[in-house]
Order: sequence, then structure tokens, then C-alpha cells
Amino acid sequence: MCKWSAILIFYLLSIHEINSQNPHGKDLNIDCILCHSSENWSFNKTHATFNHDNTEFPLKGQHKDLECRSCHTSLIFKDADNYCVSCHTDIHQFTVGADCARCHNSSTWVVQNIIQIHEQTSFPLMGVHATVNCNACHVSETNLRFGPIHPECISCHEQDYQLAKQPDHSTLRFSTDCAICHKQTSMDWMGVGIVHSFFPLEQGHQISDCSQCHKTNNYKEISPECINCHLTDFKNAKNPDHTAFPTQCNLCHTLAIGWMPASFSNHDSKFPIYSGKHKGEWDQCIECHTVAGNYSSFSCIDCHEHNNAGRLAKEHDEVRGYQFVSSSCYSCHPKGN
Repeated sequence: MCKWSAILIFYLLSIHEINSQNPHGKDLNIDCILCHSSENWSFNKTHATFNHDNTEFPLKGQHKDLECRSCHTSLIFKDADNYCVSCHTDIHQFTVGADCARCHNSSTWVVQNIIQIHEQTSFPLMGVHATVNCNACHVSETNLRFGPIHPECISCHEQDYQLAKQPDHSTLRFSTDCAICHKQTSMDWMGVGIVHSFFPLEQGHQISDCSQCHKTNNYKEISPECINCHLTDFKNAKNPDHTAFPTQCNLCHTLAIGWMPASFSNHDSKFPIYSGKHKGEWDQCIECHTVAGNYSSFSCIDCHEHNNAGRLAKEHDEVRGYQFVSSSCYSCHPKGN
């Protein structure tokens, strides 16, 4: 009995001695032959069969070519953790967090998707902002700190605001919230980049020169009425002559480029030509308005001359004071029935 006890004690002491001799620590439970040969205990990376991909830190990209000691500074391999900052100095000084993999990968340090990354912040890079150098907004003496900055436009565009003179933003006390007037999705702060929703600049009104409408530097001194800008066009329009028309251009015109086609749908409130029996029975205004330029004058009898004689004329025999003239036709048939 004493003999077996002695053997057991010797075995346990032997195991303890073997573990205590393991330079990699007791937690490394792999076969030595995966890294060493019996001829030479020195490690040969070329002949080693140990697969680092089976660990918590697979070797990819530039990590594949590193010497083991670049990360494992001691023979106790468990002492090396897998945090980026354990091996890499944080040149951004923790302004973008400690996880380098948010922006970088092991193949290259060049950030390829900064726009997508920036979408995770409070200021997505849209329009012209997507082309701006990072250091134009993130200013530091190293150009490497990218800490959060104020998202309000004026924090970066104070000088632009003060120098803007057409119109004079400061004198006119425009809002310092640039997004009220300027589209963040645009590649240009002017022209199509202007937010003009209160008077949409689209189709024929899509202009790039504000001074076409705003004749003074006070952009509040302007009327939204069509005639304010189109008086000359109105006076020069001769086909038809617009002088007999109301100056409310949108009664006939849309915003289409060239202002055509035009349609005086309001005509039906006076005499239906887009509805009723006269719908589709005419092509040009002069078919009814036969006196050039005089739209208060019109002709019914040029088209309806057959009612002047014969059997159909007898329909008016009982009409007192009946006359076969256009004004009489209209007085009895104001809806063209």
C-alpha cells in the first residue's frame, strides 16, 4: 500500500514539474510538436503547423506577415489581448473610440468608406459636404483628432455668412441656419441648391441668377404676383394680344419652359369651350374671336349660319325681338346650349 502511494506522489510531482517547466504557461494546452521539433526547440514559423485562425484572433491581411513577437512580447501567449490599442498607438487620441476596426481593416489603413461611416454620426455627409477634406471641419494641430464638432451650419460657415452679399445675409438678418435656404444634398450652394419652396423654382422658373427676379439687395421687396416679373412679356404677347387678358398669368399658363402650351380654362366661367357642346369644336381663339386683338368681340353666326333660314330658323319665331346676331345668341345661350 505504501508502495502505490509513493508512486502516485511521484507521478503528481512529475506532472507539476513538467507544467512548471512550460515557458508558455499552464493555460497553453496544445501539443508542442505543432510549433517545435525534437531536433531543435527554436520556433520556425515556416514549418509550424499551429493554426492561429483557431484562436480568438485570426491572422488576416497585414497581420499574417508579422513576427509573433510583434504582438506576443512574452512567452505567456495569453498575456496578449486582441484590442487594437494593445499594439497600435491611437493617433486619434480616442476621439473616434478605441475600436480601430470601425474605420480600418487589417489589409490597409486607408479608410475607403468614410461617407458610410459618417452616417452613424449626427452629421451625414451629403452633397458638397461629401467632397470636403476632413480637416476642413475637424481642425487640430495634428490633423488626426476627429472629435465631435457642433453640427449647426454656422459653426463652420460663419465667414461665408458674413461675406455673402448677394443677398447681404448679415444686413438682411437671414437665419444662421443655412439649411433653411441651402440644400444639403446639392453640390452647389447656389442655383438649384437653393431651397425656395415658398415660391418653387422649377421648370420655367428654374434660374441660377437671383437678380433676374430680385432687382435690389433687399430680397423681401418682391411680389409673388406673375406680372411683377412678366409685365414686358405680357405687353409684347400678340398672339393672342394679352392686353385684354387679366394679368394673372397662371390662369392660362403652367410653369412649363416657354410657358406653352397655354390653356385659358377660366374661359368656362364665361362661356364653356373646354366642356359642353363646344368642347373639341375649335383649335384657335380666332375661330370665335374674329376681330384681331379684341377678345370682347366674338362671333357665333360664322359657325351657326344655318340657323338663319329654313326650317331651323322657325325655332325662333316666338322669340320676341329675335335677331340673328352673335350678341343675341349669347344673351339667350350663355352656356352654348
